Amino acid sequence: MPAPQYLPIAPELFAHSCDTVSKRVSQLPFLRSGVNVTGELVGVTMECLNAEVTRTLAITTPRDLPGGIARGLDFCLEERLGIPGKTVVPVITEVLCSAGITEMTEIIDRQMHRPRKAVRLLPPWTWHIASTLAPSVRLGGVDTASLSWMDMCPVCRTGILERVVGKQLFGIPHTEFYMACTHCGAKFIPVGPAFRLVSIATIRDPLWKKHLDKTYSPEIWAGIACNTGANRPQERRPAEKKPGVPVQKTPQALPAASVILSPLKDGSLAVPLPGKILYFRPIGLKYTGGLREDAFVRVQKPLTDLLKEPAFGHLRDPVNAKYSRYLPLQTGVFLSQLKERFDPFYREFLNPFGDEKYGSFRAENSGETEKKGVLIVVVNRGLYHAAESPGPVAAAINNRFGRVGADDCLLAGDAARCRINALLCNHRKEAGLYFHAADRDDERQSLLHAVEHLMHPGDA
Repeated sequence: MPAPQYLPIAPELFAHSCDTVSKRVSQLPFLRSGVNVTGELVGVTMECLNAEVTRTLAITTPRDLPGGIARGLDFCLEERLGIPGKTVVPVITEVLCSAGITEMTEIIDRQMHRPRKAVRLLPPWTWHIASTLAPSVRLGGVDTASLSWMDMCPVCRTGILERVVGKQLFGIPHTEFYMACTHCGAKFIPVGPAFRLVSIATIRDPLWKKHLDKTYSPEIWAGIACNTGANRPQERRPAEKKPGVPVQKTPQALPAASVILSPLKDGSLAVPLPGKILYFRPIGLKYTGGLREDAFVRVQKPLTDLLKEPAFGHLRDPVNAKYSRYLPLQTGVFLSQLKERFDPFYREFLNPFGDEKYGSFRAENSGETEKKGVLIVVVNRGLYHAAESPGPVAAAINNRFGRVGADDCLLAGDAARCRINALLCNHRKEAGLYFHAADRDDERQSLLHAVEHLMHPGDA
């Protein structure tokens, strides 16, 4: 076979690809599975793939077959860098796929008459003899300094944003161009020097609804994409750390409560229910330790076993199609890797409150804590949650709400436990737990239903 003609990667595109790997995977250079991943390895791998007409190469080259067999990426890297290709290729392909530069595919080998695993360089990262600039700066007439946010889609944090010209978005006033994500299809239109998110495409994460139809500057979109609080809209910078003085973190903002309660002189809260007012007494809590995040990463069950459970049955096909190589891993390890790569699919395994920060607390002893009844969680006088305590309330607090385990974060876990713990621990100064005693089961159920209806009057 003729030797491939390697076209050197443009300096701007090389810098752009190294920066993308550093942002989405790990800061270059880094060690992974015994392989030193460097900028040179990234650039040479891209040059090897770009030299092919299809921008695709088989992962490995069969060594025991006659000539004529298409070279694999392992052979090309050995030839150009003098490194053991079979060891390096699995690592560099995983890194580049995680960075959104390549994707896994298959090719049909005509000599072997069977498919071979292959890797393809994605279109935004290819180049030709006339190419000089990286995709995110190949925007003639546009201020490139303000468009560095295009290196990572703020919605999925996996793809990059490409300029689309000559296509009209349905329901959107005509613009000369708009930005579209190569991974999730999210679309942004320019509004003066800023950009507005007009479509969320395939992302189902409900957290993104608050950004739909919002217009932010490129700097704010970049801050959201990189998950840096300093650039997020309406968010204060963290306090500057002083030697020996712990930094007080700003609690996560809560949506406005639908019910505001009135405190009494003795600290009780009056809760207005249909035809009556009930009084909930405060329960003292003793907090221990600080906040912990990513509790779900400690889930020990293998992913392949978890998917056999009914609650996760709808996720089997997506996992088998895109993440099959992760099936032998522990679920927590799998989810942590997805989150590190800004892949929102990890949230599909969690309950609505399974990705919060949690802490630990216990109930202070009092005459009320040995009774049964209904608990409510209040933050800044706003009513946010209600729960039943069919046994002594101290046991419910100490054994359930006061701590959150890894399995509680999953879809089949305890969403109420996660919610109450996160509300109280993230807002220790503003939050409180209140209790109304009720011995009979029917009385507690009726009371709980009335409080929930008060919080959500539109629900049946």
